[in-house]
Amino acid sequence: MGDEIAHTMSLEHDPVSYNNAIACLDAKFWKRAMAEELEEFVRKELFMKVGKPKDHCIIGCKWIFKHKLGPNGQVECYKACLVAQGFSQVKDIDYNETYAPITCHSTIWTLLVLAARHQWHIHQMDAKAAFLNGDLSEEIYMKTPSGSDTCNSERGKREFNCD
Repeated sequence: MGDEIAHTMSLEHDPVSYNNAIACLDAKFWKRAMAEELEEFVRKELFMKVGKPKDHCIIGCKWIFKHKLGPNGQVECYKACLVAQGFSQVKDIDYNETYAPITCHSTIWTLLVLAARHQWHIHQMDAKAAFLNGDLSEEIYMKTPSGSDTCNSERGKREFNCD
């Protein structure tokens, strides 16, 4: 009974750090979510491990953890997102411009009204690692994320196993 209460309490708050995630009861699920995120980087051939360059800024990174809940309040998915700490970059030295595609609520509402009026089918999806589809002209150097050394590749560079 105590484990069930502790597990339910752990769902009330998402882990705020790598250490917090691997210390909780759901550690194996968070490790799997991190492995899936790293696998997406490998699958898209977005990185390679290199030595630290002397003349470039090295960006830190951080894991963001989120429980995705279903309609009944049960955990549907464990999401781990690796984000670069780009605030350490300097404009015109490390990058030239920034762009983040967003939409206004009024645009979504308008589309939903049109869909209802014309009886269109609506499909919702979660684009996994959608931000990885952008093209960069600059080279970005990022520190190795916490926990990546615990994910051992068992099938070449294509799959990480964090269990």
